[in-house]
Amino acid sequence: MNGDHDVIVIGGGVTGLTAAHQILGRAPDASLAVLESSERVGGIVGSRHERGFTVDTGPHGFVVYGPGGVGDLAGELGLGGELVLATGEAEKLLLLRHDEELLTLPTTPREFLRSPLLSARGKLRVALEPFVAKDLSEEPVYEFTARRFGWELARTLAVPAVLGVTGGDSRRLSIDAKFPYVRYLEERYGSILLGALRVQLRGTQTGRFYVPRLPKFGEFGMRLHTFRGHGMQRLIDALEKELAGRVRLGCRATGIERTAATGAGASGRRWRVALENGAELTADHVVLALPAYTAAGLLAPHLPDAAAALDAIPHPDVRVIALAYRRADVAREPTGIGFLTIPTERTRILASIHTSAIFPEQAPEDMVLIRTLAGGTQDPAFSSLPRDEAVRNVHGDLVRIFGIRGEPVFAFDHLWRRAIPEYPVGHRRRVDRVLAAVAELGGLHLAGNAYHGVGVNDCVRDARRVAADVTSALPG
Repeated sequence: MNGDHDVIVIGGGVTGLTAAHQILGRAPDASLAVLESSERVGGIVGSRHERGFTVDTGPHGFVVYGPGGVGDLAGELGLGGELVLATGEAEKLLLLRHDEELLTLPTTPREFLRSPLLSARGKLRVALEPFVAKDLSEEPVYEFTARRFGWELARTLAVPAVLGVTGGDSRRLSIDAKFPYVRYLEERYGSILLGALRVQLRGTQTGRFYVPRLPKFGEFGMRLHTFRGHGMQRLIDALEKELAGRVRLGCRATGIERTAATGAGASGRRWRVALENGAELTADHVVLALPAYTAAGLLAPHLPDAAAALDAIPHPDVRVIALAYRRADVAREPTGIGFLTIPTERTRILASIHTSAIFPEQAPEDMVLIRTLAGGTQDPAFSSLPRDEAVRNVHGDLVRIFGIRGEPVFAFDHLWRRAIPEYPVGHRRRVDRVLAAVAELGGLHLAGNAYHGVGVNDCVRDARRVAADVTSALPG
């Protein structure tokens, strides 16, 4: 691999790999290199296989909705026949209350009325949501939920939902940036409940799968997929294979510099990429598919204000701990996709995924596998615990919740430092300014989970966006 390229992608996570794959699909003759600082590609997306267990280190699967996401990418990579649909258990989501009581979140009006999650007054306040005045000023998720549905629902659901999904704080996470479609429903229909119902009916009547519309929760669960025998690692392996010979592992970029093109017939300006080992590469286009704070370091000499905005995006630490038990030792077998946690002093788990319930092939038949998330903004000290103490804490919580009698027969622990970006109020405006400033430099592109969504589907779609921008500017 020489040092002169049409395109250099810095960052070998799912965004960078997908961007490179899409660029080559559109411009197969392009000279392209992917630089990854670690010794493996995939970033937060991956799976560990050990003793018959499959543990996803990041996303535990993906939801098929809308065009351009992981489902479409899997088809392009020839993986369509390897997709596994989650079991019916994935239709149910639970909420942990009072440290050991698991309650199923209601999905129908009848279930909602019968559920003990909210008081009668809280339920009445939710029912009054269609009469709440529209207010399109940007709000944190917590305040938005409280304004439209009441403070009781905000405390009961918004706080644990944000903690369980991102490890972040619902009181500073922007509803507009993180859940733009929910905001759209308020803007278009004046009500989340009525808007979701009208869009749902319209989608059903027209026979359209994607409007886009807000899915019913049961639909959400039943569209959860993974890859047979491999978990999410299969997607990364397939992308890496497609990019064979173009990926450099253990290759850290330490700086980028705008430079004049040289050589016969050369015109315009190019980018020079300095590497940690002292080597240099050049390219017409450079894609920074990196965490925001890492991209900020490369941007700082060129756009200090944009770099500062990226560096300021919060990224709480998240710890993934998966424990397996003999099924005979579990008094109350886990059901549903998993549980969210209303913050308490006793429980340090933010959320769980009941892996063996939704994807039975990922654990031996006589075993129960539970993957948990801990840490985040609520419990930053958890990231500093020694492995044995962290596992012991989670085990103690699971013993109390599920009546487990024995010790875990398998344990997996992985700490993600600065794992998932939070989108505070004002995030979209700041990101728009950053992207506009970067575009003015010419030939430099940003992509990843800091810009248009933190989910794996969002990353794949953002990679497609950047690939289209790059290939539209390539000659020929």
